[in-house]
Amino acid sequence: MQITAVIPTCNRKKSVLFLLDCLNKSSYVLKEVIVVDSGEDRLHSSEIAAFSNLHIQYLTAEKSVCIQRNRGIHAASSEWIFLCDDDIEVPADYLDKLVAHIKIQPQVCAVSGLFLQVNKNEWTAKYSITSLKSLLWLFIFKLSIWGEINVGNSFFAKEMKRYYQRKGNCILQSGWPVITNFSEEYFIVPLYSLGASLVPKLWLINSPFDEVLDSHGIGEHYGVIAGFPSQQIHVLNNAFVYHHHEETNRLQKSLQYYRRVLALDYFRRTKKELKEIKKFWLLWSLFGSLLLFALKRNSVMIKAVYKAFTAVLFNKNVYWEGYKHSKKLVQPKL
Repeated sequence: MQITAVIPTCNRKKSVLFLLDCLNKSSYVLKEVIVVDSGEDRLHSSEIAAFSNLHIQYLTAEKSVCIQRNRGIHAASSEWIFLCDDDIEVPADYLDKLVAHIKIQPQVCAVSGLFLQVNKNEWTAKYSITSLKSLLWLFIFKLSIWGEINVGNSFFAKEMKRYYQRKGNCILQSGWPVITNFSEEYFIVPLYSLGASLVPKLWLINSPFDEVLDSHGIGEHYGVIAGFPSQQIHVLNNAFVYHHHEETNRLQKSLQYYRRVLALDYFRRTKKELKEIKKFWLLWSLFGSLLLFALKRNSVMIKAVYKAFTAVLFNKNVYWEGYKHSKKLVQPKL
């Protein structure tokens, strides 16, 4: 099974070199690695040559992670693409585990290991809900849950847990994901980061990254996964990568949130596969978030949520306008 790694990057030279060193040590030999760079701090030929186990193509593109990914995917000569964020740490046996799973489940559209990030000084792939009050708020406003539910054993707590167990891992009518089942050797989700995933090239050609989205590609995975033959990602519990969350060239959280809502609303309107997502419930979820940030007196996030709410309510989504008029890169601002 031949695999091409595709790595979009922009002015994160140190992170890319660290990632290439990880891939150079991989026990599963990649056919090629395609780095698509949109930054000014470029890799030198001597730095590329240092990775003796890798055949590296070094391409350039404009500042757009979606354009960069699409260019790398089209240039790949393998049937499988390892989509690879530029700030992750990949253990040597990671690809071996993903390939072994694909051989058992050959029809899978995408497979990933756990995408670990630091939370409260610990590496984790989930954010458990331990407060019944918080769970009730998330339930009422159809907001996202990305972790197991551990809220006690009262009658009401048990009923809430049963409700989410019946729903399983899903996308709500508001558009936000609920991932509460992380059990077994692997779990299946309708949405997950593709930043360390193996995906058939054909699916990525048929459902490319949307180049209307901002240069950081916030919310891009919604549109890509919606176009897969089966909107199911297999996530292995015995494989993982570390996401080091490089701060260079990273947006503020408020702008990330705003653009993520716009992307969700945009894909809701452009992808027939996401027709179950309803404008009313998306607005209702945003109202819940607005109340929460008001209670916390977080004026920065209040502004971001309010602007997203009005954009959705009055159909003033700049991504939608860009799609209709030019289908070119749009950069929403707060």
